[in-house]
Amino acid sequence: MAQQPRAPWKPHPAVYISSAILAITLFGDSLLYSVLPLYAPELGIPLGAVGVLLSANRWIRLLTNPLAARVYERFGLLRPLGAAVAASVLATFTYAQAWGIAAFLLARALWGLCWSHLRLGNFMILLGTSGSGLGLALGAHHAITRLGSAFTVVVGGALIDNLGYRQGMTVMAALTLLALPLLLGLRHLLPHNRVGLETKKSKTAAKDKTPYHEPEFSAAFCYVGGFVASFTGAGILVSTLSLILQQRLGNAVNVGGLTLGIATVSGLLFAVRWTSNLVVSPIVGRLTDLWGRRLVVLTLTAVSMALLTVFASWTAPLLTIVTAILLFVASQSLELGLEAAAGDNAAKGDSARAMSMFASFYDLGAASGPLLAYGLGTLFSFHVPYYLGALMLASLFGLAQLPAARPAKR
Repeated sequence: MAQQPRAPWKPHPAVYISSAILAITLFGDSLLYSVLPLYAPELGIPLGAVGVLLSANRWIRLLTNPLAARVYERFGLLRPLGAAVAASVLATFTYAQAWGIAAFLLARALWGLCWSHLRLGNFMILLGTSGSGLGLALGAHHAITRLGSAFTVVVGGALIDNLGYRQGMTVMAALTLLALPLLLGLRHLLPHNRVGLETKKSKTAAKDKTPYHEPEFSAAFCYVGGFVASFTGAGILVSTLSLILQQRLGNAVNVGGLTLGIATVSGLLFAVRWTSNLVVSPIVGRLTDLWGRRLVVLTLTAVSMALLTVFASWTAPLLTIVTAILLFVASQSLELGLEAAAGDNAAKGDSARAMSMFASFYDLGAASGPLLAYGLGTLFSFHVPYYLGALMLASLFGLAQLPAARPAKR
């Protein structure tokens, strides 16, 4: 294996600004996962349709991810990013109005279009400014975006418990507007409007001044890994946790004489998920730079598989909370490692199209996870999807040992 280039210790300033923009635009989406399963009856939405609504934005992204790659190649970074931020405000405002399931479904589709452009734009900025420090840059990116989600589920959950669903979600829509001024700062930080979008098609062009890690997994394995990680984490765990907490803890919890509604409890638990990544994600990202993607990815795959099995098997309230927190950390870290591995392959070719392909496989897993989880959960038990997720992670670990998982020789 070729010696890996020395990884820098400090991400480019544009990484922080672009990640903050992404964190703010996530306000509505992050809050929806913790409150929609609880407020669906009040909104006139059948419980069986919750999985459809939560996954609709991911299904639409299977179409809008490649569209985003073409848009960025044609218009550069800043104009598509600005349009996506504005549209995300509209989507969150529509969630707040509770105009019925059809309008809600359209808002989720609009958010899917927004997210395709927001996420790919961030990928391109990270790839174009990070080089061999891509893992650390992704870690910082995850930490900042998770901080936005932590703010959302704690503050948003409390607002909804105290003001009601419509008023609480309307406040979060207004706060999403804070992302617009940050675009001006990003304009000054980027070296040019097409950073990360260059297509390296010749040997001369491939000799980029910025050193990157040599790939340790094939692109195909990264795609499959992205699907499995999102299916088990963003798909099953995130979409069903609030409901499982309600089943195991009840509608309220008494802590030191203070009664907390289940929406607040769920929000606090999601907040622990996000805030833990403030420390964990940069460390995991740095370890992928120093130790390599393969060791970190395989370790996290095995840990996630074991935790999913424990979560499904043991239903004690305290163990449920502790295992859920550990699962949050492990699943997010696994996604980071796979993103870094996919970025290594993307840096060697058409980065926009390669990362949009990785995003599409990730979205396919995140979209099918809630549908299958709620389908199996209503038919059998909500423990069943977690056993299925553990089996899929075991299969991914085995797939990593096959020659098809190795990068192609260059």
